[in-house]
Amino acid sequence: MELESDSSNECYRECLRNHAASLGSYATDGCGEFTPSEPSGLQCAACGCHRNFHRKVVAVRHIQAESEESDPVGKRRVRTKFSPEQKEKMHEFAEKIGWRIQRRDKEDQMEIQRFCKAIGVSRQVFKVWMHNHKSTSASASSARNGYCSAFSPAIE
Repeated sequence: MELESDSSNECYRECLRNHAASLGSYATDGCGEFTPSEPSGLQCAACGCHRNFHRKVVAVRHIQAESEESDPVGKRRVRTKFSPEQKEKMHEFAEKIGWRIQRRDKEDQMEIQRFCKAIGVSRQVFKVWMHNHKSTSASASSARNGYCSAFSPAIE
């Protein structure tokens, strides 16, 4: 993908300035497109806002066709999905290692690496999964054992 830095490839569309931010609300002025007040001006003649408040659109030149795309800001990471078998195996393994990945022993690290390779996830993905599920697992296992965090058994 080849981008040209020529200013003719940029245009500014609707104004996104929140005029009600001080009131704790959200309201825009309805300005549909940036119109410079002077040839090299940065203020919009229509709404009076600075050019940076307007949505910037860059024309991107592809090899086969030319198209307009907005800035690729805010692209989200694809969410990892696990099969029920992977979840079950990760849960069992996490219970086995105590819901922590520690870098003490090289043998333990190799075991974690082999496990991750066997179920088809990276070590980092497994680590994040463990972090996200350790609290729900601890409460589920204590409920299975007859303990409730709200009530502790009376010691006499």
